[in-house]
Amino acid sequence: MRSSSGSASSRSLRRTTLPFFSRPCAVRRQRPTSLSLSWLVVLAGLIVWGNGCTARRPSLPPSPPQTSAPLPSAQELLAPLHARHQAITGLRGLAKVSYRDAHEKGSATQAIALASPDRFRLEMFTLLGMAAIHTCDGQQLVAYLPREHVLYRGAASPMNIARFTQVMLSAREVTRLLSGFPPFPIETGRTELRVRREPAGAYWIDFPRADGSSALLWFDPDTHHLSGWAVRDQTGVLSTQGTLSDYRRVQDIFFPFAMTLSDGQGAQYLALAYNEVSVSADLQDSLFRLGSLAGVQEIDMDAYLPHPP
Repeated sequence: MRSSSGSASSRSLRRTTLPFFSRPCAVRRQRPTSLSLSWLVVLAGLIVWGNGCTARRPSLPPSPPQTSAPLPSAQELLAPLHARHQAITGLRGLAKVSYRDAHEKGSATQAIALASPDRFRLEMFTLLGMAAIHTCDGQQLVAYLPREHVLYRGAASPMNIARFTQVMLSAREVTRLLSGFPPFPIETGRTELRVRREPAGAYWIDFPRADGSSALLWFDPDTHHLSGWAVRDQTGVLSTQGTLSDYRRVQDIFFPFAMTLSDGQGAQYLALAYNEVSVSADLQDSLFRLGSLAGVQEIDMDAYLPHPP
């Protein structure tokens, strides 16, 4: 889709297409490189030997096999998650966001403000200063790029959000993800849900859907904190997945300070690490709106026509 007012606006909109949580548009783009992760494994063994003249201690009889602990119920795992969701009606945070795909990668600092169920404000900073501001009041999406003196405005539809995130997400899904939850709602009242245990010990719950797809949740076996989620399509193929970790107490709420999001093939990967988080219930509506700015060109994302400043 091209603007009838000229190619400059079209190029500007294409340049500002951002991956999930806003691609750092002012970050220097690099050639794609293979991501090599080196894991350092430390093996520590303590072997105690007696002196050669000392009698060797008799070996102890083997311990009786431990009886596996009973699995928690689905309600035991889901109830704390539901309580946290109810408690977080508004949130402020400062985070570092890193993104990579097959063509580029980058990182930036992002100030985040959220209000359930579907309002958000994202202010992105790089070493050069403010790079972008995105606001959504649940109905309207605004993307302001101060260095280009351009402001984009349109309906808060998944299509418009995808212009700047490259992921088809609703405003509600963006808000849920940034609040430390899966993008899909969690049905806590389903009595047929079963808890299973993986060989590594983690608990998981499968949520079958009416359309044949399924959502899955993983829980830490010790803390019972949500540690991961995934969505599989009707054929069982993984489409989207995420992890949550580094839980810290924030105003009597355990909140995941580290999150990841990726597609099923690993072609797109995003990591978000909060440095600061505060739970707020009194965020003003004006925080999630951005009016016209003097000297700034405004472009209607729905009509794709620029408005004179």
